[in-house]
Amino acid sequence: MKKQLKGIALILFGILLAIVSVATEPFSAGETYMIWSIAGGVCGVAGLVVVFTRE
Repeated sequence: MKKQLKGIALILFGILLAIVSVATEPFSAGETYMIWSIAGGVCGVAGLVVVFTRE
């Protein structure tokens, strides 16, 4: 169960990164907000892998 909670935490962290990057878009220079949005997506996918793999 702890492994699943870690995966859920990764998913939530990825969502948080994506939301914050989109919210700070007007204040970012160039396309730097996209880096954080992609990092959030990667964290979310890693969280899904952790949740659905067996121990």
